This record gives sequence, structure tokens and C-alpha cells, in this order.
Amino acid sequence: MYLLAFSCYFCIGCGGDGVNRVGINGQLQSDDGPIANASVQFIPEAGTIGDGALGMSDSEGKFSVISSRDGDGGLPPGNYRVRISQMVDGNGTVLPADATQAEYPDSREGIPAPYSTLDSPLEVTISEDGGDVLIALPSDPAKK
Repeated sequence: MYLLAFSCYFCIGCGGDGVNRVGINGQLQSDDGPIANASVQFIPEAGTIGDGALGMSDSEGKFSVISSRDGDGGLPPGNYRVRISQMVDGNGTVLPADATQAEYPDSREGIPAPYSTLDSPLEVTISEDGGDVLIALPSDPAKK
């Protein structure tokens, strides 16, 4: 009985895979305001455990992330490179999160490189406490 209680105490925040994850309250923002309907990918840097995390921003740019195949929320503390992707139609209108290429054949990536690539210069550090994470993207890529 004590062993079970001890094990549960140290696994708070752990997913089914035993990885310790912390919750975050994410916000995607640009100089022009919230970044809506965008996917956000956290790519772990050297020394950070786990496979990273994925999330989708809402109309206010707020997001949460999933970091396991079992749907565990949050992500392990550490350093991450952040990639943002937002699909827009031919005239630049942001597409809904569930839009498909077949429905919008003229769609394209709305976030400029390098922020939408795996070489994104956006980086964040997630602390042991988790908390608020603001990812700010300049509206003019030259401002990076």
C-alpha cells in the first residue's frame, strides 16, 4: 500500500510513458495581434527528453499541447525550438483548422520562413513549473 502511494506521488504529471510533463498556457502573438488557427510544434533541443509536442491555436491565439501518442497534455521541462504553421487561401484569408487541401486547392503557408520551418529561430524554455508561454512572431520577418 505504501509503495503504491509512493509511486503515485512521484508520477504526478507523468503520462502513461513515465515522462514528467508540466502544463502550459500558450499564446501565439504577432505584432498584428493573435495568431489564430495555427499549429504550433515544440521540437526538443539537445538534453530535453521526449518527442516534443503539438498544439493548435484558437481564434485568440491561445493553445495547449499534446506530447504523446496517448494524448498526454503538457510537455517535459526543457528547451524547445518552435515551429508555427498557418494555412491561408489564395487571397490570404486564414483557413479553419480542419481545412483540407482538396477544399482549398490554392491554399499556402501563411507564416513566413524561417518561422514555419524546422530551422525556426523561435525558442522557448519550459520551466519545471510550466505556466504561461508567449510565442511572439514579428509581423515583418526582417525584425527577427
